[in-house]
Amino acid sequence: MRAVRSPGGMRKLCRFREPSHSRGGLTLLEVLLATAIFLGALTAIMQVMRVGHDSRISAKLDAEAALRCESVMGELVSGIRPLNSVSGQAFEDDDAWQMTIGVEDGGATSLLLLTVRVDHMANGDQPNSSFQLVRLLRDPQLFIDAAAAAADAETAE
Repeated sequence: MRAVRSPGGMRKLCRFREPSHSRGGLTLLEVLLATAIFLGALTAIMQVMRVGHDSRISAKLDAEAALRCESVMGELVSGIRPLNSVSGQAFEDDDAWQMTIGVEDGGATSLLLLTVRVDHMANGDQPNSSFQLVRLLRDPQLFIDAAAAAADAETAE
């Protein structure tokens, strides 16, 4: 207790404690503010992780689309697959992947313009990954016709 003088000169005893030391601890406002900051940071970190996960899946699909497209183009060039236009044909191993093959005139008498597009259709009509290759190819029918003409000329002699 502490003695305090009143205006009349008398001493009164005061029962209030003097703040000799401050209390250790956090106020409710500080706890709420720290919780809000923590939850905001956690939300931002989770968003970055989700974007990273989506990017990883997209990169994986893009790489597979490129490999499938190169494979189909190689089959066309080597003659394993016929040079016919195809639209939206599913791959044998996975129905989610579709190929479109375009065979057009290449602008010269012996050239063909090959266009191969591979799409990954996860849900619905919009592809979530696609890749396209375009290549000029000499028309293999010209070689076949030339070989047949040479064989006919040889047998005629």
